[in-house]
Amino acid sequence: MLIMLWLVVPLLGVVWFLNFTTFLKNLMNGKSTHNQNVLGAVLTFIFIFALMYCYAGTH
Repeated sequence: MLIMLWLVVPLLGVVWFLNFTTFLKNLMNGKSTHNQNVLGAVLTFIFIFALMYCYAGTH
């Protein structure tokens, strides 16, 4: 459970942030942002699932 809290959740946050910055860069350049939208939705689902899993595991 500690691996989830110390490694997986922060790594998901970093990947989500990198995806968000790529989304903003593509948006400003007028490129397609479909891939970033889909990846952002998937990463958000995984991130929330990991947080709920950690929360349930600590109680």
